[in-house]
Amino acid sequence: MPDRCRALFIALAVAAVGVGALLPAVSASAATRSPTKVAVSLKFPAFHGGLQSPRSACVSNRGVRLYREKSGPDKLLGTDRTDASGKWSIPIGKRLISGSYYAKAPARGNCKAGKSKVLPVD
Repeated sequence: MPDRCRALFIALAVAAVGVGALLPAVSASAATRSPTKVAVSLKFPAFHGGLQSPRSACVSNRGVRLYREKSGPDKLLGTDRTDASGKWSIPIGKRLISGSYYAKAPARGNCKAGKSKVLPVD
């Protein structure tokens, strides 16, 4: 009899661990993610912009990356973190050449990734 109890206890423990492993995945996928809008403009000597989102946590202290489109992988020109109101600035100095530029904010927690419109520079 003790062997049957022990086997039943082990089976229940394994089942509980399996169900517990599924719960975080279910709750994470059920959570809604807030969209992020990225704005960019050029005010020499830097690119400036801001993030907008219905969720304030998706705006402040968020990483932003500036890219120049080119054949192959796009070139990363710089990074910044947004201030409390979502504003960011990435100085480019003498590295500005003709081309198409855009900024991205990667996904973070319940915040979706965002990408600005492409800004052409002649």
